[in-house]
Amino acid sequence: MPEEPLTPDNFKSTIKDGLWFIEHFSPYCGHCKHFFPTWQQLVKDVANDPAQPPVYLAQVNCAVNGDLCNANGVRGYPQLNMFYNGESVEQFREARELDILKAFIQKHRDAHQEDAKSPPSPPPTEEAPAPVVLNPTGTVLVADDKILPSALALGPAFIKFYAPWCGHCKKLAPTWDLLAQHMQNRLTIAEVDCEAHPALCKSYNVNGYPTLVYVNQAGVRSEYNSGRKLEQLIAFVEKASAPAVVAIKPDELETRVKEDDVAYLLLHPADDTSIISTVAQAASPLLGSPRIYTSPTTIFLSRFHIPSSAKWAILALKDHDALTPTSVFYGTATTELSSAETAALSRWLLANRLPTVTELTQDSFQGVMNAPQNPLVVIAAAHGKATRERVQERLRDLAAKWRARTAGTGRAGAKDATDLNGREIVFTSMDAERWGDWIKSMYGIKETKVKDLDDVPVVIADHKNLIYYDDDGHGSSLHLSASSLLPAIEAAASGKLSPKNSENFLERMARYVNAKITSAESYIVEHPGHLVFIVVAAVGMVGWVVKRVVLDAPGDEYGYNQKGRRVD
Repeated sequence: MPEEPLTPDNFKSTIKDGLWFIEHFSPYCGHCKHFFPTWQQLVKDVANDPAQPPVYLAQVNCAVNGDLCNANGVRGYPQLNMFYNGESVEQFREARELDILKAFIQKHRDAHQEDAKSPPSPPPTEEAPAPVVLNPTGTVLVADDKILPSALALGPAFIKFYAPWCGHCKKLAPTWDLLAQHMQNRLTIAEVDCEAHPALCKSYNVNGYPTLVYVNQAGVRSEYNSGRKLEQLIAFVEKASAPAVVAIKPDELETRVKEDDVAYLLLHPADDTSIISTVAQAASPLLGSPRIYTSPTTIFLSRFHIPSSAKWAILALKDHDALTPTSVFYGTATTELSSAETAALSRWLLANRLPTVTELTQDSFQGVMNAPQNPLVVIAAAHGKATRERVQERLRDLAAKWRARTAGTGRAGAKDATDLNGREIVFTSMDAERWGDWIKSMYGIKETKVKDLDDVPVVIADHKNLIYYDDDGHGSSLHLSASSLLPAIEAAASGKLSPKNSENFLERMARYVNAKITSAESYIVEHPGHLVFIVVAAVGMVGWVVKRVVLDAPGDEYGYNQKGRRVD
């Protein structure tokens, strides 16, 4: 069996004879990484199996050889296909478990024991409709207000809104072309010139360039704010276009939770799976992160004490803890949710997607600091990689104590996991060397290198309101200790701690004026009739004043008005 993945140069010649079971994978795919140990064991077992005819196993790296994977009809990763004499005969579509994989291989062994006695299968009487193929040419779709809606009617798309003069847009252009090549036959990669189509860009709330927006199958728009390297973009679109809900066995949960900072677990009756599609639709804005796992087993229902009155439930599992959910959402209907329950579920999914502990980087900043639930963010400014690693370890310890203090929820004011109220708290570290100027301007933290973790500068930030807290309310600076930080978090969340402003007076005034101008502009756009009335009324008022002051003023016997009376 080949030790290296097959390539376009040797694929046909390698598999032209006999049975070949091929795994098409991507090194950026989480499911591929999870499946890898099973694949390795399968390779070993099949190689040692004396059964005839022999079956050979090989792989194709789709991140490197996308054209070959497209030619083989690959639509997701990992995809397993059985080939016989160079032709694909069946795609493996069952659970990727060792015994099931072996049974699939044996089935094809049995089918080809006596090929001469097996008559060819009759052609199908009716040809199934061809599936819609997105991005068939592997090139960027140049879109406008007519082309883009037509493309979105076929399926999801990743769209770049740009301006020709924008330097960052020019820098991104070659990467965007490579992304389109990689996603050939799988996802539309489009671009819109906002200089040529300003109305279309405005309808997508484009405020800067480039703006990247992913539109899923349901038409839900989500702005992408993470890294723009090719591997980061590929990882994002593969996760975003993957199935929203993944079925797992009970013994897989702990492994999956260890892999993910945040994971959702959907529990439902074994005889009712209709809720899966409903939850998948509500989870559209998540774009595959966090992943939603599901299992109908009663083991989880009892382990997590799900009441019998709940038709189904979703649990948020954070910090690689598979035992204590931070939040639980109970469902009351299975076949069709009310609009209110659907909206509540979507809000819950978005509100619980942040990990309790993370590092603030260029990629994660927007998702944490501008999260819709407006969390309080603990920021520890650390110098040097070694110090940041020690700070992260301390933050994990503090987060564990904070969760214990808040009945496992991690939310200030929440009574238990079923209490959907409370303020979310996120513990973060930040590279004080790279972001020193920003930290200083926002929170007044000056560059200081420290050796003791208790001396690391810490603030509690409310970024949406541009305020922060840097003391415990008793005149002492915050420290990375439970006695200093945890009571301060509670006081800040309850409004008992006095905040400081992240902006100076002039900046606050400028933001206030800008907000008023923007509000007035929006009002005028939405109520043009009111603007006409205001203008007419203003003109009328000015005319009335002119008439009263000038035209109706008393004149003297020489015909001069009193206010313009000559003094010569």
